[in-house]
Amino acid sequence: MKNERKSIWKILATAVLGLIGFSSCVSVTEGLEMYGQPHSDFKALGSVNDEKGNPIEGIRVAIQRHKGFGSKFDNDTVYTDSKGAYLLEKELFSAPDAVTVTFEDVDGEKNGGEFESATASPAIQQTKKGDGAWYSGTFQAEANAVLKKK
Repeated sequence: MKNERKSIWKILATAVLGLIGFSSCVSVTEGLEMYGQPHSDFKALGSVNDEKGNPIEGIRVAIQRHKGFGSKFDNDTVYTDSKGAYLLEKELFSAPDAVTVTFEDVDGEKNGGEFESATASPAIQQTKKGDGAWYSGTFQAEANAVLKKK
């Protein structure tokens, strides 16, 4: 009887500790995880027009950030609005070293025609200095595109 109680308590304790262990697992994301974690703000922005200067709505803008030795760091996608503008704002662990922006017409004729794709590699500018060891500041990459009709 005594050994049976010990066995039940061991099973119960193992189950509770297992649940506590699983509940402490979190996925690693680029968002802020805890107070005091180093980070920076990042913006990618710009506009997309046709050859006549008209804004193009619905263009897919893929923003690929690179960190160290040209390796891919992360990839985000946004779409242009009715004014042909796009904006991506993110909090990052560290500012990227380089950015590649790809513009692609994915909706066919809906936006006034079919347009060729284009790629840009805008410079990254620091628009706000960090205020200490934990905040690196704000960084921005601006790329505008003029797309030709197919």
